[in-house]
Amino acid sequence: MYTEEYENKGFPIRSFLVRALLVIIFVLLLIWLLPKILSPIVNSNNKTSSKCNGETVCDLSGLNALTSQIFADNLERMKDAAISYYTAERLPKEVGESSTMTLSDMIGKKLITPLIDKNNKAVDVEGSYVKITKQNNEYLLKVNIKDSEKEDYILVHLGCYAYCESYLCQKQTSKTTVVPGKSSTPSTPVTPSPEIIKCGTKDGKYFDANGNRVSELNYIISCQAPKCQVVSGYYFGKNGNNVSKSTYLSECSSPTPVDHKCEYYGGKYYDKNGNVVSEVNYIISCQAPKCQVVNGYYFGKNGNNVSKETYDKECSTTVEYLYEYKKTTAAKLSAWTSWGSWEKTNCATTEINCNDSDDSCLYKLQRYDRKEKIGTYQKTYAKKREVIKKIGEYTAKSCSKYKYIKINDTIIATTTTTTYTTVDTITTTTTSTQGGWVYQGRQSFANPPSDTATTHYVFAGADYSDCGETCQTLPKYYYDVYTWQPGTTTVQTTTTPGTPTSSTEVSTTEQTTTSYQAQCGEIKEQVIPIYGTITVTEKAARTEPLYGTVCYQSTKSRTILTPAKVDYKWSTYNDTSLLNAGWVYTGNKKPKN
Repeated sequence: MYTEEYENKGFPIRSFLVRALLVIIFVLLLIWLLPKILSPIVNSNNKTSSKCNGETVCDLSGLNALTSQIFADNLERMKDAAISYYTAERLPKEVGESSTMTLSDMIGKKLITPLIDKNNKAVDVEGSYVKITKQNNEYLLKVNIKDSEKEDYILVHLGCYAYCESYLCQKQTSKTTVVPGKSSTPSTPVTPSPEIIKCGTKDGKYFDANGNRVSELNYIISCQAPKCQVVSGYYFGKNGNNVSKSTYLSECSSPTPVDHKCEYYGGKYYDKNGNVVSEVNYIISCQAPKCQVVNGYYFGKNGNNVSKETYDKECSTTVEYLYEYKKTTAAKLSAWTSWGSWEKTNCATTEINCNDSDDSCLYKLQRYDRKEKIGTYQKTYAKKREVIKKIGEYTAKSCSKYKYIKINDTIIATTTTTTYTTVDTITTTTTSTQGGWVYQGRQSFANPPSDTATTHYVFAGADYSDCGETCQTLPKYYYDVYTWQPGTTTVQTTTTPGTPTSSTEVSTTEQTTTSYQAQCGEIKEQVIPIYGTITVTEKAARTEPLYGTVCYQSTKSRTILTPAKVDYKWSTYNDTSLLNAGWVYTGNKKPKN
């Protein structure tokens, strides 16, 4: 036992080495077999080997389920964010009008956070976008995503439908019709015509250029034709066909290096100059995500990679403003001239009396009004009084020794042969006795006198001695006074002599009055004049002064020596150096750069 055990004491080491060698061989074999199993089986002539089970193109979508799901999730997130953003006031207004937002815009508006693809790379924030277009009765939303390996989009029909819970929602592919007044149990669904999608994806399904549902690989071949690219492990040749790796290398190898700018190719990042750089430098060079956080990297206001502190400072939502100030320098004015002499002016002229502190106050005018004689005019004064005038006559039998007159229905007999008549022919220049009328002198009356049968008044003029330049009341009138001297008596008829007034004889010793009864004489027809009392208006006129308002003006002025000016400045809020120097806010402000 001892010897046998001793002889075999080195065996465990050899056994371990053999086992390790077998494991290594198995792993290498597995590495060699896996590409054969998992690589595309379609050749460059679109023929298939026996491994494709007779299919024209191998369906490899199952190998990319996880990739498709991440891509679809990113599409869904961008779609939902876009639908929530496009409210009524943000939608295009005219048919055919569109509105576009890049993923960078959406991140900046806080509608969505940065998206990561299956390779844990940031989705292209400029190449990825949403675009909404106004159609006749609805809107068409295109959601496009470009990540590190692929670019694709979906089309979504939006509108304000009866089943929407908000202003805008996605169009449903079917709906339930409910008849009013009956049970709310859904009736047979009405299925609209299927939507034709070309070169797009929907609900995780792929559609080629003809609208047929195909695998992801055939979708890429039909719609993207990625020439000389490796997409999700598939090789595409110079014509965009899916080929083997060897064909890819033979078709796409070039002695001249291919420039790759701003793309992820062959597991490497290329900046805008075609240099291989790190992911963060690729993002800085090609995407310039301003004020964004991508994969833990902070990008400032210029798109540069900065520290968190700098990011917080540059990208803070607090906006600093500059405020506009102004300062007004008053005009320099000369002294006022002296008031000018008073000159006549139109009474419609208005006074000008502005504020001395106002730069535009350069002229003043004051006015003075007074009553002045502006001419003369004839002023007429009128008074009414009663006079006795002949108004008619008649023929009657009467005593021949008497003259008869009828005054105001009273018959009066006179013993004189002088005919009784009024003094119409007497003027102010005739003051002597006229017929039986004897002049008694001139008298003035405040109230005009009335004529009687034996007394007449002849208007001689007006007495203005109690008036000034113009009479405030009627002036006094003066008259020439006449009395009828022959005897008169009142009789009942013209055939009755009557009793004449007594005659008086005067002697040096005594005065004797004798009454007598006149004799009638013969009866004969005589013309008896008729007199009556009428009212007349007697007027006096005088030239009197005419007074009116006369207006005068006086003016003074000054001139501008230096005009006023206004200066403007922008500064921070509450700049005391400006405020204390007389500057004031205008109310305008602008963001501080």
